[in-house]
Amino acid sequence: MIFGGAMMLFVLLAATVIDLSWYWTNNLRMQRAADAAALAGVVFLPGDTANAYAAARAESAKNGYTHGVGGVVVTPLQDPVNDRRLKVTITGPVNTYFARVVGINSWPARRDAKADFVLPVPMGSPENYYGVGYLIAPVTTTTTTTTSHSGSSSSNHPGSAPGPAGWTASSGTLVSAVADASGSTTHVFSTSTNSTQQYGNFNLTSGLAANETLTGVTGFQVTLNDTRISSACGGGSVARVRVHLSWDGGLNWTTATTETPNLGTNATSGDYVLGSTSNMTAWPKNTGSWNLPSDLADGNLIVRLTAIKGAGCAGTVQVRVDEVIARAWYTYDRATTTTTTTLQQQNVTGPGGQSLTPQKFWGAMQSQGAPNIQGDAYMTKYETRKTTLNGVNSTDPDSVYNWQEYYNYAVEIPGSNGAIYVYDAGFCDGTTQAGTGENWTVGGTNGNGTRQPVSAYFDVYNTNDTLLNESDDTFVSGSGTNYRRLSYEDHTIFGVLGNSTNVGDCSGQSWHLGWTQIASGLSAGTYRIHSYSTDPTSLGDQDDSTGLNAFAFYASASGGTPRIYGLGAMEAYVRLPGGQASEFYLAQIDAVHAGKTMVINLWDPGDTGALSASLEILQPTGSGFSPAQFDYQGMVGTTAGAASSCNGFSGVGVTSVTTNTGGSSRFNGCWLTIEIALPTNYTAPADPVSGENGWWKIRYTMGGSTSSFSTDLTTWQVDIRGNPVHLVLP
Repeated sequence: MIFGGAMMLFVLLAATVIDLSWYWTNNLRMQRAADAAALAGVVFLPGDTANAYAAARAESAKNGYTHGVGGVVVTPLQDPVNDRRLKVTITGPVNTYFARVVGINSWPARRDAKADFVLPVPMGSPENYYGVGYLIAPVTTTTTTTTSHSGSSSSNHPGSAPGPAGWTASSGTLVSAVADASGSTTHVFSTSTNSTQQYGNFNLTSGLAANETLTGVTGFQVTLNDTRISSACGGGSVARVRVHLSWDGGLNWTTATTETPNLGTNATSGDYVLGSTSNMTAWPKNTGSWNLPSDLADGNLIVRLTAIKGAGCAGTVQVRVDEVIARAWYTYDRATTTTTTTLQQQNVTGPGGQSLTPQKFWGAMQSQGAPNIQGDAYMTKYETRKTTLNGVNSTDPDSVYNWQEYYNYAVEIPGSNGAIYVYDAGFCDGTTQAGTGENWTVGGTNGNGTRQPVSAYFDVYNTNDTLLNESDDTFVSGSGTNYRRLSYEDHTIFGVLGNSTNVGDCSGQSWHLGWTQIASGLSAGTYRIHSYSTDPTSLGDQDDSTGLNAFAFYASASGGTPRIYGLGAMEAYVRLPGGQASEFYLAQIDAVHAGKTMVINLWDPGDTGALSASLEILQPTGSGFSPAQFDYQGMVGTTAGAASSCNGFSGVGVTSVTTNTGGSSRFNGCWLTIEIALPTNYTAPADPVSGENGWWKIRYTMGGSTSSFSTDLTTWQVDIRGNPVHLVLP
């Protein structure tokens, strides 16, 4: 009996061990299914939860756990805090064997899994535009300088005889009788005392140029030539010619008595000049000062002659005038207009005229034929011109010619009716110092011997909300061949610089220094722009092209403000003023990355010529930015002979690194790798300007004077260490 009891106990112990082992084994299977489900579904986040959940349940079914079958429940759930994390819970029964003896047919099991999807780090811009730098463009300035002068009109005859005809012409008309040379036989005369005759249209302002304006009358003279009486008056009686001026066409007249001497005792002709060259005493107005230039204008200025005869002058005695001449002395202003065209820094406006705050760098891509030491890590085909291919050399695994993958930009469209624009899409040489900085590199070790056409392509894809997975992207639109094989110069810029031009002029092209729409009618979602210079229909076409093409992007939408940014890597062409610091948006690091390591790779930084340069990485504080502490090291990334000996450059726990010592780049043809340990309590503080969370900056501090500047073309790449898709352990 004791033996039988012992055997029964042994069987029960064996049953328990077997059932527990079976339970443990099934829990492992369930955990693996949950892990696989989380990894399969998380790649659809953050935008497509429906497909994320469907993919998770499908993967769980592949591993033996089908939702709703046999009591199995598969519950995927997007993390409410981290929208790029998927939680998957699988619950279900595990059947027993020996426990059935005591009525236990199954035991409940539950396993949880979490997976993160680390999207490419957003770079370069928290705005709805990307790569809008300072534009150095021709600006035409018109300057007007005013100088004061003195002068006079010509001595002019009248051109008309307005008003009532009170005098008589000896022959011809009243005008022609007094508008000929002195001493002629023709004249005008009057036998009636106080009779008047008016003369106008002396054309007194005809000597003024279009840029000269009267400012004052300094003198006025009326000359009466061959003035006389037909016979002497008796008893010493008076005979004179009195002269008045009108400035308003005869409505008002000067008030002074200005007249010739007495003509009554002598019938001999005389020439008389009334008035002064230096004052207007003889011609006072009763309505204030003379108004210019209207008072001297034809139709307003009138000279009136009045015949004065004393009582001793017989009625037949004529008062005669052979010639009437008027002349004015005046002051005038001469406006000299000078038009100059200079290159000036100015801001770019958006496609609809929106004011855009400069981001201080241009989006850029170096042509395929240039060596990577020019500053482009991925789009250049060579390490040394036409000799060593970029990325083929086994000693240089970090650089690679990969135009299919670089460079990409994400565009987040909210609402509807989204549109994408590119600024200055095509290539147009404006030199490194003008326009957007586009230029050919010609000759030397880095440039082709002659300037060759440069191509640029911009393709827009719908990512279908799987930003990391390009296999399901659908093509939306693109620039096509619009910017293929362009060989242009901006003649306006080169004209200012005084250089000769011998290629086509792009200054009149609609795309040059202007916005071109490359996509429209976009629905809400995330899109990808791919920019590249390699001709996909002729892969060797750009092998001899060595030019830099600079551009910018802009996005708009109805119902919200889009976002546009570089995806993990970007090429930037920056203008760096001397003697000051310049800051640029580098990357957006979310709070979910707290405790991780941020890795920044800068390719070929510090080509700043004679200007020294140092750089800092600035972390957000909520109220601004402060220098972050980092470790760095340099690594040669090219076989080009001009590369710096940077392999020994490194630092630990520093806040800045010198990239140029003043004429010598420390990282020419090198990768500068910077690592920053993110604090475990990192919260991604908001940028006080854009309001976006987690934006970091890079700051260049330049030597030299404020009147100097340099430029630098470099590739920036930012990653969070770790696989893009990974499980999160409890």
